Amino acid sequence: MMRPRRVVRRRWPWGLAAGLIALTGMAAHQEQQGWPGLAPWLVGRVAVAQGLQLSPDTRLHLLVQPRLLAPWLSLQRGGLTLAQAQDLELAWRWRDLWRWQREGAALRLRRVHAERLDLDWRRDAAGHSPWQTPSAEPVQAAPLALPVIEELRLTQGEVQLDDTPLRLQGRARFGSDDTQRWHAELSGRLNGQALQLQAQASAPLALLKPAGAGAEPAAVSLSLSGAGGQVSFQGEAASLLDARALSGRVQVSGSSLQAVGRPLGVTLPATAPFRLAGRLQHDGGLWRLDELQARVGASRLDGQFVFDLRGARPQLRGQLGGGPLKLADLGPAVGADQRPGRPGRVLPDRPMDLPALGAMDAQVAVRLSQLDFGSAALAPLAPVQAELNLERGRLALNGLQLGTESARLAGDMVLDSRMDPPQWQVDLSVQDLPLERWVRGLQRREPRAGEPAAWLSGRLRAQVQVHGQGRSTAQLLGSLDGRVQAQLVQGRVSHLAMEAAGLDAAQALGVWLRGDDGLALDCARFDGRFTRGVLRPRVAVVDNADSRLLLSGQLDLNREQLDLRVTARPKDFSPLALRAPIEVVGPLAAPRVGLQASALGGRALAAAALALVAPPAALLALVDTGSTLPPLSCGGA
Repeated sequence: MMRPRRVVRRRWPWGLAAGLIALTGMAAHQEQQGWPGLAPWLVGRVAVAQGLQLSPDTRLHLLVQPRLLAPWLSLQRGGLTLAQAQDLELAWRWRDLWRWQREGAALRLRRVHAERLDLDWRRDAAGHSPWQTPSAEPVQAAPLALPVIEELRLTQGEVQLDDTPLRLQGRARFGSDDTQRWHAELSGRLNGQALQLQAQASAPLALLKPAGAGAEPAAVSLSLSGAGGQVSFQGEAASLLDARALSGRVQVSGSSLQAVGRPLGVTLPATAPFRLAGRLQHDGGLWRLDELQARVGASRLDGQFVFDLRGARPQLRGQLGGGPLKLADLGPAVGADQRPGRPGRVLPDRPMDLPALGAMDAQVAVRLSQLDFGSAALAPLAPVQAELNLERGRLALNGLQLGTESARLAGDMVLDSRMDPPQWQVDLSVQDLPLERWVRGLQRREPRAGEPAAWLSGRLRAQVQVHGQGRSTAQLLGSLDGRVQAQLVQGRVSHLAMEAAGLDAAQALGVWLRGDDGLALDCARFDGRFTRGVLRPRVAVVDNADSRLLLSGQLDLNREQLDLRVTARPKDFSPLALRAPIEVVGPLAAPRVGLQASALGGRALAAAALALVAPPAALLALVDTGSTLPPLSCGGA
């Protein structure tokens, strides 16, 4: 009889499973307890030489939501205390640490909380910092990238800042008082501008907060002041440094829009002193300014704008409205607020801030009620509309229109700061603009009954197509090339003014005695060309039934010199006329107006010779029989 075979049971798998369960349980227990002693042991083995010290009671969670909880932490290098923290919590993702160590990415932390933190942050011009891990290998250290902290909350502390790449130097202090109101202050310099920041919140406020965190905003008041101006804000926010869920009223004032925008990285023009107020909102890199009311010098403006920092380049979009806009308030943008550096000159020669045009892009619709040229001689034009486009340093003002459809100044202007030197293009046209209403200097103060209200009137049509180069107004105008055309349609001119221009004393006296009247213009036309800043007329004529006036010479904007002559050719007889060309010569700063010496001298010699024969005969030299000139037609309706 066969004995039953004994079954051998393998018990080692059960033992292995039990061991794994025990190890898992121990690991889970240690994970829950924060692996007591592990973090100080790791620091003692690896990081003591790098200046890092941790509290023995530090806890480290490695598996679920990896984080470090330390009662205190200290980092010292090169004789500097870089960081001291109390009740510190650091949270991270392992993939972010992998990318930091293996791929050279910026260190990214999910969360940094501390009851108190004292920090010394510094980088030199090359981006190197004592925060970088010391290396025994003699290799050139790569620049240190700024760490990315998704959520930063510091109850109290102090931060010393000296970051050359960011052009930021200063000291920040923050903390909470007995009423749990949180406050912070920063004193230093940003982008070379003095900076003072004070902030208060109704509750402890996170400095940085991740998107979608859902934190309740706290009431916040901010005050920012610097060399260029002051900013105050009253509203609410969920975090301070990244302004998460920020919303409230803002007021800004300063010496110039440019000075306030520069430290914030916003390209704005240099202007007269200003004040503005509006509603400011921000979240996730998108800033909105609505209900804007601004006073720039004597100009009144309004609008709404969006400043988008989410893309590769900052972009400003919006609409500028209001009015009037006084051109003099933009004078600082072209250097007109200072006297030229060269003696005897009038054109502004201070370099404009053209590099700032490359800092951002912009699309702004301009809709103004009125543009005031800032001169008593010129009337404002209304309304005004244009599209301002700034893209990678190329500034274009497209669709510019001043006035109505039937009487307007329109065109396009382009400034390309990417070129060296910067290039300018202007294409403007004037369509049927009433000259006597626009140029106030043409209006007579107290005309007698029946006399024309203006010395010169008509509908102005013009075309200006020029281009130039330079970094200042003087360089631009001194390099102009292109064509300038103008024509006065249905024009009329004062009879008295024409006789005075022709130096016809007898005819002028007669017109004055019987009363001035208007002469219809057969032609009033100018056609000239700029060549390297010098404007020379090809055709410059005013023609009517009484006389023909011709303009010759040149206007040199490079040297700022005038050399112009107005010659009158009368069509009627006059017993007493000098008939010498009128000259306008000399520098733009102090031009001289007089009679051409050679022509006047010829008549004087003739009068002297006739006086030798008979004294009354000297008057014969002043007799002008006139010229037989047919009417000159310029064309146009």
